[in-house]
Amino acid sequence: MTSCVKDLDLDQAQEIVIPPSVALDLIYFTIDSSDFFSAGASGPLVARDEVRLEFLDDDYIRDGLMRADYNFIFENSFTQTFNAKFTFLSENNLVKYRVNFVIPAGSSASPATIDYTEIINVDEIKAIRESIKMFVEIEMVPNGEAFEGELQLKSKAFYKFEFK
Repeated sequence: MTSCVKDLDLDQAQEIVIPPSVALDLIYFTIDSSDFFSAGASGPLVARDEVRLEFLDDDYIRDGLMRADYNFIFENSFTQTFNAKFTFLSENNLVKYRVNFVIPAGSSASPATIDYTEIINVDEIKAIRESIKMFVEIEMVPNGEAFEGELQLKSKAFYKFEFK
């Protein structure tokens, strides 16, 4: 067995540059009526999920983070409207940032689509730097119609950095 090895210049390690931005998949799901449950005795029907933001679990990354754009795309074939609530939490479950918006009603023949982007600039970025989890709650708004259909979410995080 033979191999060739090119001489390595280990001083090049100091020349490594991390790109100033990155796009990451955040959370994806497709849910139907069986995924919703009552939030209380007479509370609305909700679906919940939580995701850890492992990418932010690094001091170097957090310190260099200057902007975060969170893009959420929902496709709704339910005839009901939904309230989407995304809550960014610290390790100790302290609320650091919230994103709330309405998902319009659709139908099986014509699903409604919403493409929502939340932009967090340098003035608010500290809240994201202090977050390690994102809690998602989707609340159905009753309208008296049959609760049938699917709700699909695709989301991405776009982070911009400034490393010194």
